[in-house]
Amino acid sequence: MEISTFKDDLLGLEDFAKRLEQFIKIESDYVEGSLVIGLNSKFGSGKTTFLKMWMSSFQEDQNKADKPLVILLNAWESDYYGDPLFAIISALIECIKKHGESAENLINAAKDFGWFTLAMGGQIVKKFTGIDAFEAGEIAATKKLERNGKLPLHSDAFSIYEARKKAMESLKQAIREFVESSSPKVLFLVDELDRCRPDYAISYLETIKHIFDIKGAVFLLAVDRQQLENSAKAAFGSDLDFNEYYRKFVHREVTLPDISENAYRKIARKYVDYYLEREGERYCLMKLDSHCVDNIVELISSLKLTPRQIQEVFRILGHLLETTEEKRGSIYWCLGVASIMMSVLKVGRQDVFHLLGTQQFDYMKAFIFFKDDLNINSYDWWFMLCLTGGGLKLKEGEDIQSVMKKVGLLENDEEFNSSSTLVQWFSGWGHSCSDRFAQIYKNIEQLNKWV
Repeated sequence: MEISTFKDDLLGLEDFAKRLEQFIKIESDYVEGSLVIGLNSKFGSGKTTFLKMWMSSFQEDQNKADKPLVILLNAWESDYYGDPLFAIISALIECIKKHGESAENLINAAKDFGWFTLAMGGQIVKKFTGIDAFEAGEIAATKKLERNGKLPLHSDAFSIYEARKKAMESLKQAIREFVESSSPKVLFLVDELDRCRPDYAISYLETIKHIFDIKGAVFLLAVDRQQLENSAKAAFGSDLDFNEYYRKFVHREVTLPDISENAYRKIARKYVDYYLEREGERYCLMKLDSHCVDNIVELISSLKLTPRQIQEVFRILGHLLETTEEKRGSIYWCLGVASIMMSVLKVGRQDVFHLLGTQQFDYMKAFIFFKDDLNINSYDWWFMLCLTGGGLKLKEGEDIQSVMKKVGLLENDEEFNSSSTLVQWFSGWGHSCSDRFAQIYKNIEQLNKWV
């Protein structure tokens, strides 16, 4: 499901985008060069979707005088090419051209430095133990002189170093001239940096620091901070003080807001219609009413699943509960709710999923899980669903009544009428309830082998 504008936003991030834009306007005045902000959120939490929506909002308001020039960069895609500098410059040049401005100075400066880099790279491939700096420098100098209509010159090692240094300075100057002439700012939105190879991710950060440290340039790095830390430690060793290291590159850090209860409900309602049932295409065994949505929302919000994880839950449910039009809504209600629970746990808590599916979940631990770990109001209801559906491990001689007393759902001297207390559960499970969780577990495991 593609979401690219705030009009389709399910996470309620438009206000956050406005606050972030205002934060950038103010904060950029308090740094000497470029402003680099880390937007931290774990993998699958919606960073990419947020950047796309934010980018779209800037494009819609491009005629406003105070809106920055925005460039969206996917670091992971350029990882394949191996050079973050030219990936960033290429995107900058493309953006300049789209706005009808000349990028000739920047292109020429990039070519000058690029030929030198290409020549050096060729020598590395040719000889792993060293670089023929004379030949590399001569190739780079020749390309520039050919473009200027001059004869190539030969240089010594020091001159080659000086030529490369000047090429780099010229490139930085060309970038600076454009950025400083842009009003008010140039905003680079960098996505997927945490998915890159460790050496490339580090090189990307260093490129931003050393080449683009220019007043008026703003970089927003959308990353899973923990993953980026893993990359840095893979490159520099496990003893690296990442907080201090990261502070060299990033001036400020902000966090993508947590998903609200209302946002979870919007996502669930949207995905029910998208994944579980479409008229004429897919029909669901479960009755898709407000109770169904409530059950899903309660579980995904208590486990704080990311949008990507929620999509996976609905993908599993879509296949698990798919049926014909004639059988739509015909599943026993306990089976339907348990299918929701097991699909959520498959994605969010695989340890509990396997324990329930193999009837190895200790009932005292299960009770604590629903009451304290999930911290949901209806913990006793979810516990009883697992107990009556055969998901919990009972010792020999134990029955539902004794378990309810041991976990505190029944007083020891309380009279227990099994027919009135358990009738809803037995009717909700159908003709058999002793191994329902094992059946659901088996079906989900089979799905994951081929779907």
